[in-house]
Amino acid sequence: MKHTAWLALDDVAIHSLLLDIARLHVKFALEHSDKNTLPSRKEVIRAEIQRLRMERDRILERKA
Repeated sequence: MKHTAWLALDDVAIHSLLLDIARLHVKFALEHSDKNTLPSRKEVIRAEIQRLRMERDRILERKA
């Protein structure tokens, strides 16, 4: 998959989508790691991160 990711970065639109996904992922990860984040919110964050991973994989598979 690494090779596919590098090829996808050549496409500006796909690059932008992947960058948006990465930014959201980092935002959610930081919120999840905060000691004040409630367990119920952490569950929602984990689900959202999983959705982002699936979206990323779908984009990369379409590009391959």
